[in-house]
Amino acid sequence: MEAGSSRKNHLGETFALDLRSLAIFRMGMALIILYELFRRSFEISFFYTDQGATPREVLWNSPFPMGIVWWLSPHMISGSFAWQVFLFILSALAGIALLLGYQTRWAVAISWFLLMGSHARQPMILQGNDVLLRCALFWSLFVPLGARFSLDSLSKATTIYKSNQVLSWGTAAIIIQLCILYFNAAIPKISYEWRGDFNALYYVISMDYFTKPLGYWILQYPEILKLLTKGTLLLEIAVPFLLLMPLGNSLLRLICFAMMAGFHIGIYLCMDVGLFSIMCLVYWLVLLPGLFWDKVRSILPSRFPGTETDSNSLDVIATPGPKWLIPCLIIFVIIMNYQRYLNPPMATDEATIVDTIGRITGLDQYWAMFSPGVLKDGLKIWAEGTKEDGSKVNLFNPGLDNRNTDRRIIWTNEDSYARKRFLIWGLYEFPRDPFSRAFLKMMLEKWNQSHEVNDRIISARIISLKTQTPAPYQTLEAPVIIEKILFEYIPETTN
Repeated sequence: MEAGSSRKNHLGETFALDLRSLAIFRMGMALIILYELFRRSFEISFFYTDQGATPREVLWNSPFPMGIVWWLSPHMISGSFAWQVFLFILSALAGIALLLGYQTRWAVAISWFLLMGSHARQPMILQGNDVLLRCALFWSLFVPLGARFSLDSLSKATTIYKSNQVLSWGTAAIIIQLCILYFNAAIPKISYEWRGDFNALYYVISMDYFTKPLGYWILQYPEILKLLTKGTLLLEIAVPFLLLMPLGNSLLRLICFAMMAGFHIGIYLCMDVGLFSIMCLVYWLVLLPGLFWDKVRSILPSRFPGTETDSNSLDVIATPGPKWLIPCLIIFVIIMNYQRYLNPPMATDEATIVDTIGRITGLDQYWAMFSPGVLKDGLKIWAEGTKEDGSKVNLFNPGLDNRNTDRRIIWTNEDSYARKRFLIWGLYEFPRDPFSRAFLKMMLEKWNQSHEVNDRIISARIISLKTQTPAPYQTLEAPVIIEKILFEYIPETTN
């Protein structure tokens, strides 16, 4: 993939991207960055300071099995509120520059580095969208995100591209990363619920913890959920092969975009998985072919910026950095995902050399959600305090009793809890005592500081409640209910 070559071939078109699609991809990532900064800015003290749920000393002394190494994070320099606010403002400025396409390569680099730092500082709240955004920003360092629809493109010093279709190792990496995501999400789904009776999505939605109102409605139709389970497997396995087909690539990309847009919108409407569906939709924007933009050009003013360049030719452009870097990193990501498939990261705290490289580059990833099997229980997780008289209180929602309250009611009444819900899930999925102890200690002290002496709590704990889910079309007269204390914190002295 040398610079200066423009020979058109089917293999090249497979890994080529349109500059206009790269621009929309850039703006989508910037909007997600800015939205996440806005949402988390209300919880800076809770998530990022030493007075919050995860003091820095917990990360110093307790390796976390996934994420970024803590010593790369500027958030670790100080645990003060003022320092965290400064970093948030810096991230917002980089995000705005990325959105506008101003000094785009620097904006991408700074956004990537600060996002890495944020993830290293608070690994317990990371979701798939965070990981995908981090990987997307990394690969974006090697492609011209600011060539179209940007302030940079208005500069006289900007690079002139003969075509909107460009090919490089960077564009190939962006496409291969998307293929890796779906392929490695599908392969671990080997349980009977996924490949036998196809009731996996029925049990996933029955878990309650992620379910939205539309999800509860569709539970009435198990046969539809069986079809959706089969469709999920089929899409996740087929999409990588369709994207890499060397013939009819433009039409296939449009078809894949339409299918996956429907797929992720469906997930978003039925399940609360954070911004994962939105981030996937943004990533798919980068696959929009020149065929799409040609249609857009036909209905827009003829001199609309970036639409007048030929879309039918192909420019092979140089990739920043050593020529061997991107191919080696692509191979590394494939190996890392294979290793994670054999040895899931939550199984051990020991980091291999592959893990360490992944955590330093930000390419650390694991896509096997709800795999290899699914939990066949409804699940509630919450933080609970115990008062001196033995009464219990929900530390996030004092007015709710998670043992007896229908999850469908909780879903609509726990806004203050929702922003921290994935921290609780992280403490359940990755049971690391130092993280749980620091979180419960903070919650206990915060409660006692804001309540009268006779209303204080003397201990705090994380509770999980599993309720057996009946098989489709069945009811349980006496479902099995398992309540478990995941971790309990009792101060050495209580007043």
